[in-house]
Amino acid sequence: MKRIDAYILRTVIGASLIALLVLVALETFFTLLVELEDLGTGQYGLAEILRYLALTLPRRTYESFPMALLLGGLMGMGALAAGSELVVMRGAGVSILRLVGSAMRAGLLLSLFALALGEFVAPRTERLAETGRSTAKDASVTIRDGRGFWARDGALFVNVRAVKPHKRLADITLFEMAPDSSMKAVIRAPSADYDPASRRWVLRDARRSTLGEERVTADAQVSFAWESVLDPGKLDVLAAKPETLAMRQLQTFAGYLRDNGLSADRYELAFWSKALAPLANLTMLLIAMPFVFAHQRNAAAGQRLLIGIFLGLAFFLANRVLANLVVVYGAPPLMAAALPILLFLGSGIFALRRLR
Repeated sequence: MKRIDAYILRTVIGASLIALLVLVALETFFTLLVELEDLGTGQYGLAEILRYLALTLPRRTYESFPMALLLGGLMGMGALAAGSELVVMRGAGVSILRLVGSAMRAGLLLSLFALALGEFVAPRTERLAETGRSTAKDASVTIRDGRGFWARDGALFVNVRAVKPHKRLADITLFEMAPDSSMKAVIRAPSADYDPASRRWVLRDARRSTLGEERVTADAQVSFAWESVLDPGKLDVLAAKPETLAMRQLQTFAGYLRDNGLSADRYELAFWSKALAPLANLTMLLIAMPFVFAHQRNAAAGQRLLIGIFLGLAFFLANRVLANLVVVYGAPPLMAAALPILLFLGSGIFALRRLR
């Protein structure tokens, strides 16, 4: 029995890795076509494009794992079915449950590898890739299409137009609010540098405008120390999409948003989606199994591939649509992340129970 388990393990892992290689290669090729449109913008040349593609490879690999496991399960186990090997195994007294369990062990190993890749490698390389690309195109790393970002820091509402390398901000505006929610003062500065010793941002050539009851008083200052919980680490989070961040970064920034009375649903949803990613990967592999055992010998490889594509698209759409709908209607982000997985997992278990 151990030999059968090891054989199925090798088959599913091998087929999944081949599917992963094909998926990543296709996505990399299409990304290359998109990036070539910006060739020659600033200092963004072919070498910078290749560097960007290489650094974003871990993120693309991580995102392709669910589909790779689905296709790997269909093609790997399907090849065993087409060669009548599954029939022989079942004739030898091996149950469907045991065969599926062996395939799921392979999925678990690959899912753990994907989890480590998405938590420790992809966030760092993705940040380097985005920073390098933006710096090559322009001297500043502009966040969110040049409009910068907004954040709340206690009694301050902060607008930063751009984040430059070496922990420097550009075009900063601080709106200081009074306890009655009226605007108390506005502080503007063309640049700011972070001082890690004092954990403050030092605004250069700052100008403070105090709003009185009858007039506005403007004071020019050479520098202004802004004590803030927005350190450079949180700025990296603001500059990146939640889906590309590590779980520890998502948890930290979600706590910052809650402490400032802001909605953290988007970051909590991304956190739970990453935390439940191994279960989602195993679910994708599980829903492939009924199609393998229901059509053990009369299904061609092309048919299985088509089934896998449709199942993957269905899971992707359900995950996006249901997750966003649940969040819109105020349900907990954990439910939003878990609901599509539970629906597909239940469907896969139900279909397997109907097999004899």
